Amino acid sequence: MKKVFLIIGIIAGALLLLCCGGGVALYFLADTTTYAKPADACVTVTGAQGMSAFGAVKDKQNKDTNAFGRTYGGCVVTFDTAGTLTVAIDVPSSASDVRTHYDAVKKLAGSATAAGATVTDVDGIGTKAFAMYTTTGGALMYELDFYDGNLYISLNLTTATGTTLTPDKVRADFLVIGKSMMQSLESSSGSDLDD
Repeated sequence: MKKVFLIIGIIAGALLLLCCGGGVALYFLADTTTYAKPADACVTVTGAQGMSAFGAVKDKQNKDTNAFGRTYGGCVVTFDTAGTLTVAIDVPSSASDVRTHYDAVKKLAGSATAAGATVTDVDGIGTKAFAMYTTTGGALMYELDFYDGNLYISLNLTTATGTTLTPDKVRADFLVIGKSMMQSLESSSGSDLDD
């Protein structure tokens, strides 16, 4: 009787190894896009399609951020009328670093709901994306965070009181801008997005 259980155990173990081991192998063989760090974050941001939706650019400044054990680039763009757009672009060598970055920021955003922020998942860009916004005092603060491969991008628009911009309009514009930035940062050594 013990021999029967031993044989069943060996067969079950082999099937489990085959199943999970095959899944792990397929994960590492899967086609993933890699991205290159921008030489100049403001050139990447202001050159993205969709930026004209917020009007004329009054000023732009590169801004590095130190977080998650590394320094990553970004840009602060001030528009004549729409407000200020702050963009962070994190391109580490590891996709797991990007997922950790995204999960940490989303957790912080989730805690902001107690202060009146609305946080929702967003489809149509990257591997995962979420948006957070508030309309306190007639001003709009809208943030879109997403990651894909080894790329993490955060777009954050802050407007003045009395803005006519709506969360739906900003989300649609951010999707266009984000996709354009992804395309411009796609590494030539990575996979082709059209495959």
